[in-house]
Amino acid sequence: MKGRLTIGIIFSTCFTIFGQQVILKSDAASSGSIGLPISNTPEKVKVDSNKDFEPTMFKSLNETIIQRDHEVIMVGKMAPEGLNINELSLWGGYQKNLQQLEEDKAFLKDCDRNFESREKASLFFSDMGWQYLEEGHKEMATYRYNLAYLLNPDNTEIYWGLGVIEYQKGEHQEAIKLMSMGLEADDKNAPLLTDLATVYITCFSQNAHNTDLPKAYQLLNKAIELEPQYANAYMQLSYANFLDSDIDNAWDTFHKGYKISPTAMNFDLLSQLLAVKPDPLGFFK
Repeated sequence: MKGRLTIGIIFSTCFTIFGQQVILKSDAASSGSIGLPISNTPEKVKVDSNKDFEPTMFKSLNETIIQRDHEVIMVGKMAPEGLNINELSLWGGYQKNLQQLEEDKAFLKDCDRNFESREKASLFFSDMGWQYLEEGHKEMATYRYNLAYLLNPDNTEIYWGLGVIEYQKGEHQEAIKLMSMGLEADDKNAPLLTDLATVYITCFSQNAHNTDLPKAYQLLNKAIELEPQYANAYMQLSYANFLDSDIDNAWDTFHKGYKISPTAMNFDLLSQLLAVKPDPLGFFK
């Protein structure tokens, strides 16, 4: 590579994962693989409206389906009174009561009338989840992902999005569980593999568990194998090398990612690399 890049501003020495993006979902402006909204274009909804299609447009979601003067007791873990399980990932594992189950049925019927298929309806609501998440509305995003799950539990975006939300909340083990569920539906998704690896890297940076970094390496190597031009995977691999005190490989993978897409460069990582060892290629100063 020709030329030099001088770092005029030294960023915080505390490396922030994905410090250059709003959410964890891997930014792939350089590779064109992912963006918000997601790559699956939302299908046109069969409703005569110029407004964005929202769950509130379904009359059934705002009606009381069953009127009763006593609580319905069901077998399972019931949510505490006043807790809105719609704002918990996959309803927090709580058992729904009879009214909530009836509301789900009505919602599905409404979707069947307004979409060509439940799969397309699920993608529509998961797209909406990403949009709300990008705006910082985690609860609203969670609700949309839950609706998407009702429509098609095989939609990878559900588990990915919910995993991102749990990651942002600091619930790393829950994020790992959810993203891993997403990979069960789509194990060839390089950005998702990279995001899951990032969670493992974060866990290692905080707790130094000796099993986290090998898992991150495995995921990132698979992501690069699937998409050799995916710059973000190289950047995360570089950080994993850095944490592993493998500075030479950290520089090598950093340069590979930068060569693919300069916009994918992580300045925090670059600052830390320069603090430990000068750039072997003499490009960054």
